[in-house]
Amino acid sequence: MIKTNTNNELLLREKIIKFALQQYGSLYVHGKHGPDSFDCAGFAWFVYNEMCNIDIYKDGFGLSTTTRIMTSCYGKNNLYDENDLNKNIDIINSGDILFFHRQSIKDNKPRIDNKYPGHCGIYLSDNYFIHCSSKKEKVIIGYFKNNNYWKKVLVGSKNIISDSKVLKK
Repeated sequence: MIKTNTNNELLLREKIIKFALQQYGSLYVHGKHGPDSFDCAGFAWFVYNEMCNIDIYKDGFGLSTTTRIMTSCYGKNNLYDENDLNKNIDIINSGDILFFHRQSIKDNKPRIDNKYPGHCGIYLSDNYFIHCSSKKEKVIIGYFKNNNYWKKVLVGSKNIISDSKVLKK
């Protein structure tokens, strides 16, 4: 379900999803930002850079590029309790960036001195998301409903598309 306020926002969300899906199957290479290979944060960065002409690391902090996306100057974060399987996925918009806690144990807030979160992807809709998996070594589709692992480690989402700085570009 796409929750949007404007036609421009809706069109941008559709463009982002379509472009992200075109990267399906691209290779995972740690530290890469496209166009032929990515790591998880590089994948999200590439999609937003190409579709919105923005650097989603801008003004972010942290040791990992995923943390820099979460703490960047663009968009608004929704934070979730780790291990809670009752997270309301319905509040996430298509095209939002998802953050997963996969590195630092017992971190619950992004800080300059940690690696929280450790993985990210882009929400598609209907409990599906796209991300670049180091385990599968390529860009793949994930699913929340039949996989409690992903719902358990989901710790945040970020709506960048509704940001007036992005919509003006």
